[in-house]
Amino acid sequence: MAAAMLVSSRELAHPALAQPVQLITLDNGNGLTATLSTLGAGIWSVTQLDESGIAAELVLNYQDPAQWAVNPYYFGVTIGRVANRIAAAAFELDGKQVKLAANEGANQLHGGPEGLGSRFWQYRTEQEADSVAVIFSCQSADGDQGYPGNVALEVCYRLNRDNELSIDYYATTDKLTPLSLTNHCYWNLAAKPGADVLGHTLGLNAGYTLQVDEQLVPNGNLLAVAGTAFDFQQAKTIGRDIAQLTNGYDHFFVLNDFAQSHAKRQQPQLAAVLSDPASGRVMDILTTEAGMQFYSGNFLDGSLNGADGLPLTKFAGLCLETHAYPNAVNLPQFPSILITPAQPYRQRTIHRFYTQRIS
Repeated sequence: MAAAMLVSSRELAHPALAQPVQLITLDNGNGLTATLSTLGAGIWSVTQLDESGIAAELVLNYQDPAQWAVNPYYFGVTIGRVANRIAAAAFELDGKQVKLAANEGANQLHGGPEGLGSRFWQYRTEQEADSVAVIFSCQSADGDQGYPGNVALEVCYRLNRDNELSIDYYATTDKLTPLSLTNHCYWNLAAKPGADVLGHTLGLNAGYTLQVDEQLVPNGNLLAVAGTAFDFQQAKTIGRDIAQLTNGYDHFFVLNDFAQSHAKRQQPQLAAVLSDPASGRVMDILTTEAGMQFYSGNFLDGSLNGADGLPLTKFAGLCLETHAYPNAVNLPQFPSILITPAQPYRQRTIHRFYTQRIS
């Protein structure tokens, strides 16, 4: 008989936090749990039972809860209104210049200095026969970080018995506005103190990456990955070619079927397969999105400690952030990220966890 699926919650209070954080844990009764946070509608923890029955932590967190007041690495949170970088923190909309709040030099990164990942969200939970879920909601007012329109957002995390953690995004607006959401979770499937991700194997269903300038902002060009350090079409270890790059991976990969048609997907398609050969843990990522930002944790500098008490050093974790083309608001050749009152925002990403026998 299958174990019961459970939803539980606890409160985390700290003087550095504007208000207590509610942590909601989903347990699928099949060895997988996900703990979600009202701060940033974020992923706080994902654990998977190993063969000895020990819960292995698969995501990075801070040792000191005070770090969540600023969250310098964007650990686990929902990013928006627009994920990634917008050149010069500005764009033109309906013939008018829109100026955004800059927070990375002259550019805007991840929605601005007070983006959605820094907000406290409301939540409710659901329990069904084969899944448990938490649904976060918040309101982003007209002019928030410079963006037009009043936007109502929902982010639903659902965990089922098949060890799938899905993220469903939904948003409505009363005015034409750009929107591109993602989750900024850092994964490390090794679940071993001090282990980096360079030995992880990654496969990406992506034949192109977006060319970026020296500030990591896309300039509008697509580059074929074949024969380069960016080629993950055949799975390889992350560390194999990383030395060819100045500072690791921090690039957007365009998924193959989207690159060919730019047609919006109705159902999630396989985008990435991440595995840790040493433990046998595997995570598939399926998404309706155009692509994903693969970030190899290049800016983790050891100045802060992780939940295991050890310094968070370079390559301690990686991000696979599914979202729309970055800087699309300034590049008309990129697919539009504008939503309207008649065309709300909907996207879905699924993380599927399992283990492979170690040879």
